[in-house]
Amino acid sequence: MTNALKKAFEAIGRSALISRTTEGFRKTFQELRGDWIQVDCTYGEVKTIDSRAVRIVTADDTEVIVPHSKLWSTRVSNATSGNRSLLCVADFYLHPDHDAAAAQRRLTEVAGGSSYRKADSAVSVIVHEKPWGTHYRLKAYVKESREQFDFITDLTIRGKEALRVMGIRFAQAPYAETKRN
Repeated sequence: MTNALKKAFEAIGRSALISRTTEGFRKTFQELRGDWIQVDCTYGEVKTIDSRAVRIVTADDTEVIVPHSKLWSTRVSNATSGNRSLLCVADFYLHPDHDAAAAQRRLTEVAGGSSYRKADSAVSVIVHEKPWGTHYRLKAYVKESREQFDFITDLTIRGKEALRVMGIRFAQAPYAETKRN
């Protein structure tokens, strides 16, 4: 009888371990709901998670169904990690002949004055010189992750206007002409 009890307790222990492990995985996936993730080339908000797949809704309101097997076999980037805010980036490409320090200051002011920006969060402007011009990356946190595209649009429109008022020209992409017959 002792041997039978021992086997019964081992079976209960294995069952409890499997149950706890399964529950842990389920909770991990459930915590993703509302997060903005990228799986391969798909970026969107996690809407639902069921036993077989995660449903993501993209910025253009397209539902993408990602099977769990895909989540385990590919890189998944999480932009929010359970937070309501996320880092947004607006890019500006300027002609190389300008006052870079003044442009950087002005773009910082533009982001600081946006109604979409998360209060008390830092704004940064990263500047990279390229052969064709200067690349500015304006980075700031949005208050609410669902407003990220509105925030980037706001930064872009107001940033372009501020730079134009300063008399700064935008970079022109080089192009090649082809001869047609």
